[in-house]
Amino acid sequence: MSTTSIQLRRYIEADIEKLREIERAAHQRYFSIEGFEKFAAAPTIAPETFQTGITTVAEADGRAVGYVIVQPLDDMVYVASLIVDNGMSGKGIGRALLEWAERQAQALEASAICLATFRAPRWNAPWYRKLGYVDILKDKISPGLQTILDRHSTFLDMTTRITMWKPTGVSSE
Repeated sequence: MSTTSIQLRRYIEADIEKLREIERAAHQRYFSIEGFEKFAAAPTIAPETFQTGITTVAEADGRAVGYVIVQPLDDMVYVASLIVDNGMSGKGIGRALLEWAERQAQALEASAICLATFRAPRWNAPWYRKLGYVDILKDKISPGLQTILDRHSTFLDMTTRITMWKPTGVSSE
């Protein structure tokens, strides 16, 4: 499948359980990685999270195969969640969702798009690096982003995490 057969649309409330199923299944791949068992077994995001920003669904052949949630955060846009159906990995869906998120950041005149992810496996930080994301400098971590990272530290091992960003080219001055 190529990215030309992927359709992006705003989520509707009826999508929520299907999107949570996709997330639950996507987390299963972490069971095979030592040290990620706790994350793999964690509950899916709460249904109300889909309403905390802009949620976009990727469809292929008329069925949901992934989603991204972005949230305006200080002068940036934060990728709160990007999930792709396990069986659709490597087909350009994640890239299409991330490119959509980057266009949203530009449209909102955000200075950058940012996210927190695992340093490994290959479909986390290494994948984002291939798409131009770099480690965010400590002095660029905004108060809102720090609040998110502090919350993450209550249930994730932050030594396994990295905070990344990609400037949009829009000046925040």
